[in-house]
Amino acid sequence: MKAGKSLFRRRPIGGSNAGMTLLELLLVVAIMVVVAALAIPSVQRTFSQQALKKGADRLRVAMGQARVKAIRHGEEYAVFLVPGGSYFNVAPFRQFQEQNTFAGRRQPTADRGLQSNYEDDLLPKGVLFVGSEVAADARAAEVMSSLESGGALRTILFYPDGTSQDARVVLQNEKQATIEVQLRGLTGIAKTVRSAENSSE
Repeated sequence: MKAGKSLFRRRPIGGSNAGMTLLELLLVVAIMVVVAALAIPSVQRTFSQQALKKGADRLRVAMGQARVKAIRHGEEYAVFLVPGGSYFNVAPFRQFQEQNTFAGRRQPTADRGLQSNYEDDLLPKGVLFVGSEVAADARAAEVMSSLESGGALRTILFYPDGTSQDARVVLQNEKQATIEVQLRGLTGIAKTVRSAENSSE
């Protein structure tokens, strides 16, 4: 080895290595963009599913409250909900019969929701009631026939003996996924069923 020569070569500044570093940075950014583009729909779908489940849970809680209040107060309570909307409420059915309104507020319709001071009176954003079936029974036949003519509300009755009408309510999110809440009249207990998998929760 010749004297005066260094054992290590100095890397040139601003040479081809700097260009490669910039190329690598652009490649990393491109990969991150692709990963984000693939991940965002999955994240949105997860949030939509969570909102759907939360909506079903809120409705089940409202049904449970209606059943407990009917037993405690010895009178019929009802869960009122707006088909095609997100509004629902629990109230004594007597109050609806007398005033045809909720505590002096306007009765909601399918295309005009009712603003509420209580968050639990509304389904999560993007979740709507898209279907419902309520079985008529001897105690509710006359009442339900009079309400159907109005067409604004779906009413599910709960009785002082702890029973209710048989009912099923379908909720849908923005991704068109659905979840179903089923109410068994004999016990007045509601359960959630995922329509896609058809499995109980």
